[in-house]
Amino acid sequence: MRILKKILKIAGISLLVLIGVPLIIGQILRFTSNVEPPPGELIDVGGYKLHINCVGPEGKNDERLPTVIFEAGAGVNSPVNHWIQDGISKITKVCVYDRAGLGWSEESRLPRDAKTINTALHTLLDKAKIKRPFVFAGHSIAGLYMRDYVERYPGEVSGIAFLDPSHPEQNKRFGLTDDQRAEQMSTVNTIIFFAKILMKTGVMEVYNPAMAGDLTLYPENIRKQLSFLSKNSSNLDTVLLETEDFEKAAAQAGQNKSLGDRPVVVISATKKMDTTFLPEGVSAEKVQAAFINMHKEIAALSIQGKHIEMDSADHMGLITNKENAAKAVPHIIEVIQRSVRSEKSPDSEKTPVENN
Repeated sequence: MRILKKILKIAGISLLVLIGVPLIIGQILRFTSNVEPPPGELIDVGGYKLHINCVGPEGKNDERLPTVIFEAGAGVNSPVNHWIQDGISKITKVCVYDRAGLGWSEESRLPRDAKTINTALHTLLDKAKIKRPFVFAGHSIAGLYMRDYVERYPGEVSGIAFLDPSHPEQNKRFGLTDDQRAEQMSTVNTIIFFAKILMKTGVMEVYNPAMAGDLTLYPENIRKQLSFLSKNSSNLDTVLLETEDFEKAAAQAGQNKSLGDRPVVVISATKKMDTTFLPEGVSAEKVQAAFINMHKEIAALSIQGKHIEMDSADHMGLITNKENAAKAVPHIIEVIQRSVRSEKSPDSEKTPVENN
């Protein structure tokens, strides 16, 4: 019996050491880790500052080509879009920015509907002295924000590249019940809850699950930025805010019924879908097929619309995987070049509108 107690005591001490030492190390690293400064600039847009980072070709830029504004997916920090930005910057200036509460941008304490987001973006582009018209490129929920921006400021956007975009009616088309939507939000909340625990305990300083997969292949400076930002709990709060205001943003985006004659490309990521965020009983195959049909509808909003399917990319891999991003960039460049050749759109002379 004494031997058994001794063994259990040793085992208990060993377990405490195995758990405790990484936590202690994590806490030390948490309070001593380096702060990564923003690679661009912080601009006040009315009581809070947004981060924007613009890069372009080495040497003289072709003044005929428009600037590209990249709009990120829900809760995504700007450095995640490095591969797309890097590819486009070879031919023209491209700006990535962080919405309020993401990346290096300050919290706004405002709603996350499309109107609020685009009012702030419009002010940001004014103060950053971005000439119009510009070309939009965006991923996921950006599909809603970009369409709303066109509706509010139609003369400012000469072309759009949608990367696996959200659609205003997607939840309705999927036929999700209120219970299934609640299940989705519960999954998101659970993941965020445990992520915050990992942050507070310092575990993410020792092992950071947010820096896995494709992100390990980013350039060192980008990895450092992403690692720093992944430990900011306010970013997680913003994920919830943007997700909760999805339907309001979708309704606003749905006011846009036409993209005129703007050059448009819609790229669908058609690799087998991850079922993590799908409610029980919802078929990934049916969801993906519905997305493809909705993406074709978005492309058809323009008389110069084009739809592309990329079977090597899943939703996030279209952005985070270097090879997939390299496949997407030429399609975005085509939109840029076609936007220069295109005649001025009939709706380009409209004045900005204010929708609800």
